[in-house]
Amino acid sequence: MRVLILGVTGFAGGYLADELVRGGHDVWGAARARPDGSFSKVVSVDGVALPMVSCDITDAGTVGAALRQSRPDAVVLLAGLAFAPLSFRDPATAYRVHAVGAVNVMEETLRHDSGVRVLLVTSSEVYGAVEPHELPVTESTPLRPNSLYAASKAAADLAGRAFARQKDANVVRVRPFNHTGPGQKPDFVCPDFASQVAAIAAGTREPVMEVGNLSPRRDFSDVRDIVRGYAAALQKGGAGEVYNLCQGRAIGIGEILDDLCRLAGVAPEIRTAEHRKRTAEVPAHWGSAAKARADLAWEPQIPWERTLTDLLEASKA
Repeated sequence: MRVLILGVTGFAGGYLADELVRGGHDVWGAARARPDGSFSKVVSVDGVALPMVSCDITDAGTVGAALRQSRPDAVVLLAGLAFAPLSFRDPATAYRVHAVGAVNVMEETLRHDSGVRVLLVTSSEVYGAVEPHELPVTESTPLRPNSLYAASKAAADLAGRAFARQKDANVVRVRPFNHTGPGQKPDFVCPDFASQVAAIAAGTREPVMEVGNLSPRRDFSDVRDIVRGYAAALQKGGAGEVYNLCQGRAIGIGEILDDLCRLAGVAPEIRTAEHRKRTAEVPAHWGSAAKARADLAWEPQIPWERTLTDLLEASKA
């Protein structure tokens, strides 16, 4: 199967390319090109660079051109604003990228070839303000987005459902919960903590950790497990269906910090910084991946301690 990954230069994109190539698929990447036609990042698997096409998902014309050039059997929509606070600063761009971008991809794919499968990756944040009695979150839990980022992702998610029902589009949706691993930007809590802890362990930073709110509990997975879920959904997911991808248990942010410090053998002073706290924070949030296990034969395999160890090792570089 030839798969076009939109947003291949992002955090999960390279991992997914690796997973699909190793599974025997022909993988193409798409991202916005510079004025000279080059890309910000070369994505390679086993030393072989992926064929790349230029695409801005907010521009339907470039989406159509990318499809004509790559002629895929399946499209994965990973392009988006990865860092949620950016949506608060610029809501119009968040909606243009997530909602309009998703519509452009689905509409242009139908125009190109109605049989092409579209894997629409949204986010567990679409569930938003979940009540304690609703945990763990299932795919039937109502969408009550609690932030502009989540609302724009929910708009894309609902558009995918509508395209599948009204236009008979071959769309499968996945809602990944929190995931991390080597290569994630330090804007996110796990690599941020890992980089601070690694620097303290190396003696290049004073033994002081700067943190935000440590009390929230979230459902974290390894990115390598999550992209296996994307690959499984591409091949086995039902058209119009939606799948949670998660561990099915919550980890406290403070626990993650404690584990990283233990693994690195450090005991720093912990200082709370107000600018690191997020607004509209949901106290606890975790999901059920029972549907993905049943329909996709998918479940997480990588132990959480290995994920944290790999993060620490990557932070030493």
